[in-house]
Amino acid sequence: MTERLAALVDEAFPRAVARWSPFLLLARPAIDPDEEKLPARVNLRARTLTLGAPAIEARGLEGALEALLAHEIGHLVAFPGTLVAEARLRLLERTFLPRRARPLTGVFHELLINERLGGALEEDLCAILSSHDTTAWRRDPAFVFHLAVHEELWQRPPGELMGEAFEAFEAEFPGYRADAQLLAQNLFALAPNVTLQFLYFMSIALRYAIPPEGERAAEAEPECAEGEPSPEEWAEALVPQAAEKQAVRRAIEERWFPQEIAKVLAEQGIERRSAAMPGQSLGRSGIAEVMAAHYRREAERFLFKPPPVRLRADELVPTTLDDWEPGDPVGAIDWVATLIGRGETLGAAMPMTRERMADEEGLEDTVWQGRTEIYLDVSGSMPDPTRSINAMTLAAQILAMGTLRAGGAARALVYSTEHESHWTFCRSERILSRFLMSYIGGGTEFPFDVLNDSVEEQRREQPVRIIITDRDFDGNYDARPENAPIFARAAARSPALVLLLHAPDMKAARRYEAAGAKVVPVRTLDDFPRMAAALSFSLFDRPAEGPRH
Repeated sequence: MTERLAALVDEAFPRAVARWSPFLLLARPAIDPDEEKLPARVNLRARTLTLGAPAIEARGLEGALEALLAHEIGHLVAFPGTLVAEARLRLLERTFLPRRARPLTGVFHELLINERLGGALEEDLCAILSSHDTTAWRRDPAFVFHLAVHEELWQRPPGELMGEAFEAFEAEFPGYRADAQLLAQNLFALAPNVTLQFLYFMSIALRYAIPPEGERAAEAEPECAEGEPSPEEWAEALVPQAAEKQAVRRAIEERWFPQEIAKVLAEQGIERRSAAMPGQSLGRSGIAEVMAAHYRREAERFLFKPPPVRLRADELVPTTLDDWEPGDPVGAIDWVATLIGRGETLGAAMPMTRERMADEEGLEDTVWQGRTEIYLDVSGSMPDPTRSINAMTLAAQILAMGTLRAGGAARALVYSTEHESHWTFCRSERILSRFLMSYIGGGTEFPFDVLNDSVEEQRREQPVRIIITDRDFDGNYDARPENAPIFARAAARSPALVLLLHAPDMKAARRYEAAGAKVVPVRTLDDFPRMAAALSFSLFDRPAEGPRH
């Protein structure tokens, strides 16, 4: 069977590709000799096609391979096309629809693809659709309803595609045929705004989204489109695009949904959309990773280069060549020597590095490197950053990422009544960003002992120190008599000690400035990201100086 199927695929695959574009480059589909449930599936992450030989033979679909492949290719190139597009629709669905075993995005995309491929492939597509087992339709009525929409779209006899579910479905959902006719008539005219089409589809299919009372929700069969969005893709989907906002406004204005659903739809803020993420598949750590990615995207708009901190390092001169190995810094590759010595072909596969060593031990030169030490207040006065936007956390993300983008390193500490730290200077945006999503809640107690230890530990290479907090810091400062000298010593030895201070008491702020710190007052919480960006200019006001002792 596999050899015969391979020969048929060789004929059908180029025609299926041409249905979308003659210039589309895709790998030939793999054939799975053990797949018995799905005749075909597509992996949106790997962008690969797989055919299930036993399933194709059992359903008698050898003659419909072109339609089968063209449909799967449609998931790759159009609907959804990308996992970000899939994530956007899922978030929209989950803002007002209870969790389902199968998101309604699946049957929605089936309709869009098959409508595009109809005509010459209609008969083969009908053969594929009618091969589905609909005996367990009560567990997922929406799947059978989408078969009814296909019947209306192509003017097929009622029940031809719905199979054994036809009579029972009609008894359970009187009037479903009128709904199917409405969708077949109006859905495709709403293109090219896919979000608008999805909302219209949902407004009608909502009736069939929840199984009849007493039935356990389940998939009729596995989805043919595989692949879950990554944290970065979920993060990109969290912010609605202009087309999404336009679609929501129109859906509300034309009253496609009941008032309670329309009210929820109108609130497409970060809190609402982040709450709609699939916690069951992502888990709490996965949701925190998504929100960290979202904060990184937000921080991109405010990035800055921190002031360089003068370090001393031996003057290095190039010496002997050695083979570059995976894991070595890419910047260490000597491409000129590689291409001269090994040629273009071999050199690209086996680059060489040039070892560098001090020409004379003890001979030093100035090296510039940005180093930032961040103290972030995560007390109960601010929201959990994994659930909504925390302005202080975003400011910390901006400062940390700005340091790394400038080629420097950063470390961070979050504090409330207790504190947690990532106290190794780090150059990984992902690691620092993920750590800064930590949340403690409770009261505020700044760790002056940690600040003091840091000043002593970094005697020679003092970093820029930034404290992000509110006026609760004033009480911490006065709590113990030794705190003020620790603060003054940190200000004296740091290239800059900066307080990003929310709603400060200006008398207290002048006291911190008299101790040698720079205070950046933040009037409202929403100003934190902007002030974090402005901090970059304040730190560049004068040429960088060496560390003060």
